[in-house]
Amino acid sequence: MNDVPVPYDFIDQNGETIEFESYVIPDDLLEEGQLRLLDTDTSVVIPVDTHVRFIVTAADVIHDFAVPSLGIKVDATPGRLNQVSALVQREGVFYGMCSELCGVAHSAMPIKIEAVSLPNFLE
Repeated sequence: MNDVPVPYDFIDQNGETIEFESYVIPDDLLEEGQLRLLDTDTSVVIPVDTHVRFIVTAADVIHDFAVPSLGIKVDATPGRLNQVSALVQREGVFYGMCSELCGVAHSAMPIKIEAVSLPNFLE
């Protein structure tokens, strides 16, 4: 179950694509304070007090990009771009996951967003 990557593609302000894959941390590697089936090896890092737009799509079946603590829930549909905006006003870690029944690896698709101060983000 933990070998299914969640791919992320971002386009920065210079038009360059940033890609990475995020994996669920296996139960036997969890550290104190990490959340089972929610913590990932790589996080999406965003600055606080900045409008952020998430553009969401899927490659295979309908997924859902949901981060309830940020009030985000948008379908990821193959062949279609959907978007949702966020303005995070405090630093912290926010968890979510795919909330569609998208297949066998559905439970292995967590989302981890870290909101940091602008100076830390620019580093």
